[in-house]
Amino acid sequence: MPICRVKSAAVEEEHNQKTGTIIRSQMVGLDLGNDFELPFRVGLGKRPAYPAGEYDIDPKSFALSPYGDLTLKRYVDLIPLVAKSAPPPVKA
Repeated sequence: MPICRVKSAAVEEEHNQKTGTIIRSQMVGLDLGNDFELPFRVGLGKRPAYPAGEYDIDPKSFALSPYGDLTLKRYVDLIPLVAKSAPPPVKA
């Protein structure tokens, strides 16, 4: 399963001179299971930055292009991965 790793809550802001808007984003690393992270940018809009940690991509973030290709929407939502706790001890 691919894992998205947020290493820093730093937010990049790009000012659009024409529209006067600010584009906010955060860098994330995508590990496809080969121990090599592919960096990609997650658009934040007005949402807060993601804290450092491991995440999965919310299935609602996927879309189909007009040609039937799988794509990601402009604003990708990340879901925190929760560490599985150890099962309770078996009582004898």
